[in-house]
Amino acid sequence: MSHYKQYLAYKGSGVTWLGDVPAHWQVKRLKFIGRIQTGIVKGKDNADKQTIQVPYLRVANVHYGYLDLEDAATIDIPCEDLPRYLLQPGDVLMNEGGDFDKLGRGHVWNGEIDPCIHQNHVFAVRPSKVISHWLNTFTGSNAAQFHFMGRSKQSTNLASISSTNVMELPVPVPAEAEQLEILKILGQQSLRLDTLIIKTERSIELLKERRSALITAAVTGQIDLREAA
Repeated sequence: MSHYKQYLAYKGSGVTWLGDVPAHWQVKRLKFIGRIQTGIVKGKDNADKQTIQVPYLRVANVHYGYLDLEDAATIDIPCEDLPRYLLQPGDVLMNEGGDFDKLGRGHVWNGEIDPCIHQNHVFAVRPSKVISHWLNTFTGSNAAQFHFMGRSKQSTNLASISSTNVMELPVPVPAEAEQLEILKILGQQSLRLDTLIIKTERSIELLKERRSALITAAVTGQIDLREAA
């Protein structure tokens, strides 16, 4: 039996929508366990400045659980601005806005492109007291989504959240060893479910093919009605 399943004592998290957490866990605002780096705003006047062309991430590149880097764009920025917007391995990328189900969700940056920066609609959270993958997993949970939606500005089918409200997110923080163990178990269970989903989807496709074949046979007189009866 895994460690975290053995704990029986729980305490209130102090956050209504989060509920109870194991008694030995801490719950900390994100601003106390990491810092946020906001991205570059396009369209700045770089006249009379020495510039450098670098790849940069847009919302279209950042998805929950993966990055799409095939069409990463580039941008010219002043050379002195590069350190300000530079991504570092371990940064947790979070979308500032978009569809309701994408708000605040993203992926961990592992230095896939070097150097690389990000636009202002993609936040880069740099954890200091929590594992990057733990933070990324939690920000994709329904609990974190409740916080983001409650703090967001909303219009028809779209929402956006400020960096200040992102950093107010309460994050459950177990010991590092426990974070790693939970992430390992979660990865194993997720892989098992993904495998079942793939098999189920394939079964559905096969059944659709059989249904189409049956209909074709029926309407072209290839079914012996005496046998079917």
